[in-house]
Amino acid sequence: MDTRLLFRFAKMAELGSVTRAAEALGMTQPVLSRDLAVLEHEIGAKLFVRQARGVALTDAGQIFHERTSSLLRSFEDLKEAVVS
Repeated sequence: MDTRLLFRFAKMAELGSVTRAAEALGMTQPVLSRDLAVLEHEIGAKLFVRQARGVALTDAGQIFHERTSSLLRSFEDLKEAVVS
C-alpha cells in the first residue's frame, strides 16, 4: 500500500472535503478522487460518503482512520529519527 494514499486519506478525513484536501495537498480534486477510489479498491470498503457539503467517514472509514492515524505518526517519527 502506498503511504501517500494514506496521507491523502488522512487529509480528506481531517478537512471533510475532497476539494479542500486537494487544495491543501497541492493537487487537483479529480486526481485526489481517483486516489481515493484506488485506496477504497485496495481496502475493499467504502471509506467516505459524499454529503451536500463535503464528505464524511463511513463506519469502515472511521476504523481505517483510527488505525492509520497512529501508523502515520510512526512514519513521521521515523523520518525525524533518521534526519536528526
